[in-house]
Formats: sequence, structure tokens, C-alpha cells
Amino acid sequence: MQTNFLTITEFTLGEEGLYQCRRDDGGNWTGGAVGHGFLVGTMRGISAPTMLRWTGAKPGNITAKVMQSIDVPTFRAIARAFYWRPLNCDLLPAGLDAMVFDFGFNAGIRVAARQLQAAAGLKGADVDGDIGPRTLSAVLDAMAGPAGPRMIGTLTDMQAAYYRNCRLFNVCGEAWLDRTIGREALANALAQKAARTAAA
Repeated sequence: MQTNFLTITEFTLGEEGLYQCRRDDGGNWTGGAVGHGFLVGTMRGISAPTMLRWTGAKPGNITAKVMQSIDVPTFRAIARAFYWRPLNCDLLPAGLDAMVFDFGFNAGIRVAARQLQAAAGLKGADVDGDIGPRTLSAVLDAMAGPAGPRMIGTLTDMQAAYYRNCRLFNVCGEAWLDRTIGREALANALAQKAARTAAA
């Protein structure tokens, strides 16, 4: 939901933290893979390739100093343009917006979108990583049916399973799973708040 953007991005900010520069993390390299481009780090979860795309600069112009200068308004502008809008979070039910956005920010929007589509019961070519009218309709139908109350939990399970299959799970897995638990708690709180508002 549009009204949840600030609340959800505040959660994401808290999970992502500030500047880090791990050599074994492709997101810290301007080329998007370990050893490709320049090692400049990540700030507030904004990767070096994402900052390169945002600024339109040449790879050599994205430096550690540039990355460290990413403030909260810049984070939110990038988050809205590259994650929130492509995932159509303004039109997702409260709770699902948190599950899809924060996971998409962390794991990639295509992965997050495909998981939502699968959770909504779409199959085959309809699981295309694009949250458009077909997906939104399927999500609303699923939420109105027997699976609706379980959708947040279903996404939680799918997201945790994804993390367990990641290359860096042995290094980052505990933090990723903790984040998933926090994400689920936020999603449930937002869903309950929306239900109370609708019933009032």
C-alpha cells in the first residue's frame, strides 16, 4: 500500500545498516561480480551497480566516498524508483507490500515477484517476475480465499528457503533468517492495522 512506504523502508534501513565493503560480495563491485570493476562498497543496502545505474556515471566515478555519501533521502528515492514501483507495492495488500519489497530489495525484484506469483497460485508462463494486472488480480483472489490468511507465512517460508540455497548462507544466513522473521512480524502488524481500519 502507498501509505506503508515510509514504515517499510524504515525497516529495510535498519536491516541494511551503513557502509560495508566486503571483497567477497559482488554488490560491492561496480561490475556486479567479485573482481569485476572497482571495489567501492555498499551503503544502506544500495549496491555499487545500483548507484552506477542511479547516477548514470562511468564506473570509475563511483568511488567509496560516493557510496559513503548515500543519505536516507537518496536511499528512499532509489528504493522507490528501482524496487517499490517495479514491484507495484502501492497496489499490494498491506503486509504483502512489506514481504515483497524488503525481500526484493535484499534478493532482487525478479525473485520476489516470482515468489509472490507462485504464492498466489500462478503457474507456468504467468510466473514471469512482472507484477502487473494479472498478478495483482491473482493476489487479490488468493487473499479473499482460504489461502489468504496464510499468504504472509507462505512467503516467509519461500524466502527462508531461498536464503538457505544462497552461496553466502554460511556467512550471512543467520542474519538473513533473522531479517525474515522481522519482515514477517512487520507484515503481520501492517495487515492487522489495515484490517482494523477497514472494520472501523
